[in-house]
Amino acid sequence: MTIIDRIKVPFFLIIVAVASVIGINQYHFGMWNQFISLPWLQELIDPASYPHDLLVEQYSNSPTFFLFLLKWALPFFGENIPLLFFSLYLICLALTIYSFYRLGQEIFKSKEAGILAVVLLSFAFPVIGDVSIWDTLLMERTITYPILLLSILHLYKGRLWYAILLLGLAFNIHPLSAIYVIAASGLAVLLTEGFKKEYIWQGFFLLLMVSPVLLLKFSNAAPGESSLSFSETWMEVMRLRNGHHTFPSEFPPSIFLKTALIILSYYVILAKGNFAPKAKVFLHAFGGSILFMMLLGTVFTEFYPVKLIIQFQFYRAFLFMGTLSLILWAGMLVKNPKPVFYLLAIPFLAQYAYGEWAKTISALSLIGLAWFVIRYFGFKRKASLALSFAYLSLGLVAMLMRGGLEIHQGSQEKDWYEVQDWFRENTAQDALAIVPPAELGFRVRSLRTSYGDWFDGTKAFFSEQYAEYWYDHMSRLKCTDPDHLKEDYSTLQSHDFLNIWDRESDKHSEAYVVHYADRSVDKLPVAYLNEHFVVYQLPTKETPVFLASVGN
Repeated sequence: MTIIDRIKVPFFLIIVAVASVIGINQYHFGMWNQFISLPWLQELIDPASYPHDLLVEQYSNSPTFFLFLLKWALPFFGENIPLLFFSLYLICLALTIYSFYRLGQEIFKSKEAGILAVVLLSFAFPVIGDVSIWDTLLMERTITYPILLLSILHLYKGRLWYAILLLGLAFNIHPLSAIYVIAASGLAVLLTEGFKKEYIWQGFFLLLMVSPVLLLKFSNAAPGESSLSFSETWMEVMRLRNGHHTFPSEFPPSIFLKTALIILSYYVILAKGNFAPKAKVFLHAFGGSILFMMLLGTVFTEFYPVKLIIQFQFYRAFLFMGTLSLILWAGMLVKNPKPVFYLLAIPFLAQYAYGEWAKTISALSLIGLAWFVIRYFGFKRKASLALSFAYLSLGLVAMLMRGGLEIHQGSQEKDWYEVQDWFRENTAQDALAIVPPAELGFRVRSLRTSYGDWFDGTKAFFSEQYAEYWYDHMSRLKCTDPDHLKEDYSTLQSHDFLNIWDRESDKHSEAYVVHYADRSVDKLPVAYLNEHFVVYQLPTKETPVFLASVGN
């Protein structure tokens, strides 16, 4: 075997990762979950940041060592947060691509099955629970996803101690994802192998490994909050802001159809595939456990709501079943190419149709090319080079179509970032910004406390106190209809903002209103203006009567 033959698989996996990050599933920074995690990290670095901002204080209700890991690593990257996030994301993405390959290769003892699994999973798509099969930005789930996939592989192969080490590590970074896999694969092992005495010691060791984050959780538990019952306000906020995560009645019908297609395909593969008896038991138990969690996530959210079940967001466990389904299909296409498995192309390829049609066409084209090359030529030198060239070309074209790769800021409009930059450079550190609820992530660049961000409500899951805090803010801004946030915010007058400032003025030395430039607020002086946004200053204790002169 030549050196080229030895490196063709790792070379291809690297090319897939590079093509993904630059264009196909392009990397993001300062977006979505990072609207919250970046301010949390900033507050951990500088406790004086974001004074009296209850959202920033919520990291104690989301136990994880993710932030502490980032803080520890930051000096090695010259205190450059964007560089740190990008570097860690590259490592996580490489490990994710590798885990796809390892699962396909080891389950089916075929590198071609591993390669086809990589191709099928190299185009991220949405799954039920309002998550993607894998993510394009660094967060807790991004780190734990490949770790948990490898733990599933070790459990499938009977390497329990390796799996326990990985499960314990993942639990300390993202407990929710780890709970899904521990529950599903733990039952699968018991049904496959039966009870063994060593499981007691392995369970004790796992408990020991997860204890640090459990201690973190219980040491910061909010006094008086139950894991079962809940207040009316909390449930109202859950349905208003977070229904798309956990309440099936809020999910779009199309995602139910796609989910049903994957479930059907999973069990067709198990019924028609040539798996060993123990492997079939493991896979049946794993899939059945995921479905049982989804059943719990229906009954105890919609019909008999239980707070803890709502918090577990069990529908998100499905992404592991979805991942495994595609890997099993790849193996069947390579090792057992019966007509029934070709028919499964219909339900599986339907997953890639979700509105990004350029990406859908690219996915279907590359999947077809990869299947043809692997089916008729195998993953030999020329085939590997052809697929690598196709991926790299697609990645470069996608990057050009997206306008290049940006690792220092997100994809929001330039004027929104300019408002934040002006705030950071021209206001006191304890300044308050009242922001339009439809415009997200103001804290990220401004480094200032904000009032009104609709996205903030996602953290109401784990604190009734915070749910009431967020809902009070939205109510005072008259913005409780997610479909009309901009319109409702635009109806506010100066007295509405002054009433809010009257309640908050003892916490902050100065306050500002961020508004849309095409709307005006009478009697408030303009502090900053660009094409899309205007910033009005509210009265301070030193100038309590300036409004009168402005109004004349």
